[in-house]
Amino acid sequence: MNKKWIVSGLVVLAAAGAGIAAYHHYHATDAPAAKLATARVRKGTLAVHVYATGTVQANRTVDIKCLAGGEILKMPFHIGDIVKKGQVVLQVDPTLEKQAVAIAQQDLAQAQLALQTAQLNYRIARENLEIARQTDAANLLSAQAQVANDRLNVQRDLALLQKNVLPQQTYDNDKTTLIQDQQAEKRDQIQIAQLKTQALQVQLQKLNVQSDQVAVESKQASLGQAETNLSYTTVHAPINGVVSNKQVQPGQIIASAVTNVGGGTVVMTLVDLSHIFVNATINESDINHLHRGDFVRVTAPGAPGKVFHGRVESIFPVSIQDQNSNSNSANASATNMVTFEAKIEVLGKEKKWLRPGMTADVDIFADTLHNVLYLPLQAVVVQNGLDTVTVIKPDGDAVTTTVTLGQRNDTDWQVISGLKEGQKVQVHLGGADTMWTPWKH
Repeated sequence: MNKKWIVSGLVVLAAAGAGIAAYHHYHATDAPAAKLATARVRKGTLAVHVYATGTVQANRTVDIKCLAGGEILKMPFHIGDIVKKGQVVLQVDPTLEKQAVAIAQQDLAQAQLALQTAQLNYRIARENLEIARQTDAANLLSAQAQVANDRLNVQRDLALLQKNVLPQQTYDNDKTTLIQDQQAEKRDQIQIAQLKTQALQVQLQKLNVQSDQVAVESKQASLGQAETNLSYTTVHAPINGVVSNKQVQPGQIIASAVTNVGGGTVVMTLVDLSHIFVNATINESDINHLHRGDFVRVTAPGAPGKVFHGRVESIFPVSIQDQNSNSNSANASATNMVTFEAKIEVLGKEKKWLRPGMTADVDIFADTLHNVLYLPLQAVVVQNGLDTVTVIKPDGDAVTTTVTLGQRNDTDWQVISGLKEGQKVQVHLGGADTMWTPWKH
């Protein structure tokens, strides 16, 4: 076929297409206008929802440390394994610690023998002192009695001597006896005085007992520390959880925390999944609508098609910016957004589908507003950054009106100003440019 004829044919087809388009353009007004979807501005009670995003968190995460040093002999659990509280998660070679316990036991036994010896010596010294006190006291009493009797004899002898009835020698002998017995009395008094020194010796024995008692307590403490160090070689799970991290392997040698200022080696991390939470970031304009116990609906991209339910457990009293006050202030001022954190517990068996670290969207059923104006969400259109509504007048004319909006829920939006109760507004059910998004703030 000639190229000229091909070009001519294309021109004819183009003209025909243009004619058809023009026909439909000019005759479109002849078709009946589609009926607009409308709704009334109502006044009543509006249940407020707060929408936010957050991160899924476990009940708690525990780093398990090994305070003992040595070669790892046993480590039965792996990442993803379920661990029960009290189960052995790691065993370190206990040879050195067992030897230390044996030495400490021997040292304690020796200290206890020394204490027993000191206690026996103290008892003997105390009993000897008591016997010496009683003996010396008796001797002194006997000596004092003998001296008194000797004095009477001397006095009688002197009287008889003066009457020339008693020989001089008898008087002299009795006086010598008196002097001798007086000296014996003084020796007994000196002996009693010397008992004070013996009492000091007893006190010294008592101090030896106390010293040996301290030594025994010190050895008991050393034995206790050695036994504690031995217990460190076996690490038990402190909680029920799932192994989320494992940093050492059997055969590896780790340092002891007793001699290492690092505080021990982290051997694994357990995650407690008995409770699942979402730490949600709440805008400052919404935070005062939240209360502890508010019902929450949770969805997560990581668990598509599933809806989880929960409750607000706690609301942080200060903003996230205040919590992170050491962060870069320039970056904080650049965002110019103040947010708070709310902790939401996810309830029900379905929570097992949520894993720590997942992102989540939360719909919090917060305040209930009474006696307020509200209209459907789809009635609002954003134009040039302003919230607008198309008002349908009684004569059918449509007027675009700027409104001030307040809180909202899944279906309705509170009207602060710009509309009155009973006004009819257009509801936009399609068109991407008029589609309302529930995450608008």
